[in-house]
Amino acid sequence: MAIERAHEPVLLDPKGPVITVIACTVGAILLLGSGGAAVYVAVRTVSEFGETGSGWTWAGAGLFLVAVFVACVGWSTFSSARWERRLTLRLAATGVDAIALVLSASSAPPSNDEHEQVRLLVRVEGPGFEPFECACVLLAYLFADAAQGTVLPARVDPAARVFTLGPSPAPRAQGAADA
Repeated sequence: MAIERAHEPVLLDPKGPVITVIACTVGAILLLGSGGAAVYVAVRTVSEFGETGSGWTWAGAGLFLVAVFVACVGWSTFSSARWERRLTLRLAATGVDAIALVLSASSAPPSNDEHEQVRLLVRVEGPGFEPFECACVLLAYLFADAAQGTVLPARVDPAARVFTLGPSPAPRAQGAADA
C-alpha cells in the first residue's frame, strides 16, 4: 500500500502583470533570437562540414551549443514567469487568510543583488488546511524585525500548498493608541 505524501509548501513571491509581461517578452526574445541563430549556425556548419581548411566546423558547433543554451534560458524565463503569475492569480482567488508564527530567525547570506536577507522557520496555520512548517529566506528590509514568536500575516492556497507572507504589522504609535 503506497502512502501518499503531500507536496512541500512553496513560498511565492507574487508577480504583477507588468513584471510578467516584461519577463515573458525577454524570454520570448531570447528563445526566438537564439533559436533562429542556432538554426542558422547549424545549417552553415553542416554545409561547410567537409571543406578543407575551414575552421568553421568547430566554431559553428560551439556557437550552436551556446545558442541552444540561451534559447533554453529564454524558454525557462518565459514558462516560469507564466507559472508564477498563474499561481499568484490562483492564490488571490482561492487563498485563505492565515497566520505564520516565526519559530526561529537568523541572518542569511546576501542575495545576488547584495540585499541583506533573513532566514525564517515559520509554522503556518489557518482554516481549511493542516498546519505546516517551512524554512524561508526573505529580504531583511521587509522582515528584519521578525524574531522568534512574531506572528506574520499569510495567505495560503490549501490545494496547491502555495503561500505568501506579509511583513509584520508596524507597531502602533503611542499617541494613536491613546486617541
